[in-house]
Amino acid sequence: MQGTIAENRRFQIWPTISPGVLFPLLLLAACQTIPPPDESAVIVAPVAASVKIPAGAPRFLVDSDASEIRLLVYRAGPLARFGHNHVISGRMRGEIRAGERADDSGFRLEIPVESFVIDPPAARAEEGEEFAADVSEQARLATRDNMLGKDVLDSASRPLIEIDSIALAGPRWNPTVLARATLRGAIRDLRFPAAVIQQGDVLTVVASFRIRQSDFEITPFTALGGAIQVRDAVDIRLRLVARRAN
Repeated sequence: MQGTIAENRRFQIWPTISPGVLFPLLLLAACQTIPPPDESAVIVAPVAASVKIPAGAPRFLVDSDASEIRLLVYRAGPLARFGHNHVISGRMRGEIRAGERADDSGFRLEIPVESFVIDPPAARAEEGEEFAADVSEQARLATRDNMLGKDVLDSASRPLIEIDSIALAGPRWNPTVLARATLRGAIRDLRFPAAVIQQGDVLTVVASFRIRQSDFEITPFTALGGAIQVRDAVDIRLRLVARRAN
């Protein structure tokens, strides 16, 4: 999964691929330009620059039905075998301003917290062996209730997660993104690579990175005195599909 993609034309076959297999193939392609998350999170020291959304660049609106954010949440602790790894799937909305160069581009995204779904079967199947175990409906509901509760995402008071660009650098098809994330009132700056594919009026962006819950002032869930835990580090996968605005 190392190496680079040298030419954009390698992506030109993708519009013929069915939606059911597009996500894993996008992730496979992204692995050629985006290193898999390591033990380091992507939080960076706060930067002096403000959010940048270039008003003059072509505007693309995020297709919420075709876009997805995935959170891969892992069990931990001495009795981890009695817990579950979870795939959490959510929807996104917003806009991308796609200039001719990465540094002329920007975006503004919102993730409604209530859109999160716990362990969709298709998503679990795509994520492989670590998510192969069956998860009961009771476990799904309990996980979602805990996640939306005051101690984690606090959906009643903080209904949206926001991610806004500060700067994009590097090649347009493989930029390094500096963005500002607002989650349950905590504001953090992130840096991560992305892969960008444009086919006519459709823009597809994928990214993969890791955050820590504690960086956003969230205490990871524990039970039985810490014997069963949720790992602090959460792997994030984004797939954005945006269509040019009229």
